[in-house]
Amino acid sequence: MESWKQDIDCCLWDGVMCDNTSGDVIDHELSCSWLNGTIPSNSFLFHLPHLQHLNLAYNYFNHSPISFAFGQLSRLRYLNLSYSMFSGQVPYELSHLSKLASLDLSGYGNVSLETSVVKRLVQNLTKLRELHLDHVDMSSVSLSSFMNLSSSLTSLSLNNCLLRGRLLDHIFRLPNLRELRLADNPQLSWFFPMVISSKALRFLDVSYTIHDSGELPKSIGELKFFRHLIISGCNFYGPIPTWLGNLTQFTLLNLSANNFAGEIPLSLSNLKALSSLDIRSNNLSEILFGNNNFKGQIPSSLSYLKDLNFLGLKENNIRGKIPSFLTNLKKLTSVFLSYNQLSSFGEFQFSNSLEVLALSNNKLYGSIPKSLSNLANLSYLDISSNDLTGIVDIDMFSVRNTE
Repeated sequence: MESWKQDIDCCLWDGVMCDNTSGDVIDHELSCSWLNGTIPSNSFLFHLPHLQHLNLAYNYFNHSPISFAFGQLSRLRYLNLSYSMFSGQVPYELSHLSKLASLDLSGYGNVSLETSVVKRLVQNLTKLRELHLDHVDMSSVSLSSFMNLSSSLTSLSLNNCLLRGRLLDHIFRLPNLRELRLADNPQLSWFFPMVISSKALRFLDVSYTIHDSGELPKSIGELKFFRHLIISGCNFYGPIPTWLGNLTQFTLLNLSANNFAGEIPLSLSNLKALSSLDIRSNNLSEILFGNNNFKGQIPSSLSYLKDLNFLGLKENNIRGKIPSFLTNLKKLTSVFLSYNQLSSFGEFQFSNSLEVLALSNNKLYGSIPKSLSNLANLSYLDISSNDLTGIVDIDMFSVRNTE
């Protein structure tokens, strides 16, 4: 912090903001500032009674504990200590920060929370709108501790927290909750409520958790403004429901690594705003869009998804040709079709936007199409484990990389 010199007004220091009237320090924005070492409890930082915003994210505090003295900053509205190499237990004194609207303690698995501290945080931080605790060890925390989360909460992120047991559906009923991230908690089970009183939810990531019923809850279809749904690895089964096509605000839909079977419904072609579709690693033995007679092939209705940039259909039973209509998807950057039953390139001519093409472990035969060398932005190509002849023009990669 080169500007932090005693002969310079601290309000002119990098990352420091002061109140224009009183001159009190109210904001420390010190993320990614190469700070290292420890923060002792007698640090000057804890003698800034008017501080409202403190961001220490992405620094290196040498596995030191989070100081109890943070609890002295009673006017804090924003506190971010994420990914700064703190370690140990989160101190209960943080629950004294009753004015907090945003708290982020996410890290690398070195910080842990106990049930008693979670209860105090939930009880006292009634103004919280954002709570992010990704990779915080909560293996000993009772899920009932979250029962009284603030109704003002708009974003809750608990990815990879070693949560265990069944999550109360109260969380899904929080009236203002827009984003909920629970991914990578393989011992966490949940059940989406049958009736939803709140329609605020826009983003849900519950990948690699356990859904109790195994079927995609119909009540999700009531969330008309839903934009992102990520349910990878949740052991869902049965057909992909047609009502997903009613959620026309979707920009990302990830149903991969489940046991969905049968056909992809024609209704998915209604998702005109969709930019990422991933249904890899399912049991979709018949891919059939309505009466289009594309049984077992990639459905032509995908051509309606003009904003699509990611297409994941790996590990299914897709047959036939790679369809030429994919050429019309001008924003497509990534195509994953490995481990299917594709037999022919057909009239292969993808858009130049393509960066990733994975076609390994199919039944492709014949000559490698020369049009592959026209993909000027291609950075990854896998056509291994097929019955192809010919060569790929490796020069197209080397020329681009030297530009």
